[in-house]
Amino acid sequence: MTMKQREDVDQPKLCKAGCGFFGNSKTQNYCSVCFKAVLQKETSKQTVISVNVVDTIPLENHHSVEVKTKNRCHVCNKRVGLIGFGCRCGQSFCGLHRMPEEHTCKFDFKAAGRAVLEKENPVCVADKLETRI
Repeated sequence: MTMKQREDVDQPKLCKAGCGFFGNSKTQNYCSVCFKAVLQKETSKQTVISVNVVDTIPLENHHSVEVKTKNRCHVCNKRVGLIGFGCRCGQSFCGLHRMPEEHTCKFDFKAAGRAVLEKENPVCVADKLETRI
C-alpha cells in the first residue's frame, strides 16, 4: 500500500448528507441513518407510491436522541420511582402532592362525575297518558 492509500483508509469521512456523523464507504459515504433514508427514497421512487412517503423522511435532526423522562413529582421534582401517584390531570406526583388540592389540579372532577352519572343512569320517564293506545 502506498502512503496515500493508507491515509484514505485511516481517515474517516463525514457523512455525504452533512449531518455531522461519519460515513462509510460501504454505505456510499453516508452515515447509517442517512443511508437508510436514501435507500428508502430510492425504493419509493421505484415503486409508484404517493410523493408524501418520500417527504416524511427528514434528513435533518434525525440523530436526535430521545431521552426518557424520569418519573418525578411534577411539583417538587422529587423522584417517585415505581410508586408515583398518577392523577387524572395526567401528571405523576409524590406522596405529599398526590391530592388534587396539594398540586392545584386543573382537572374538573365535578364535570367528570356528572358525565359518569348521566352515562350510567339514563333518564326514565313514564308515559304521561295512562290510557294511550
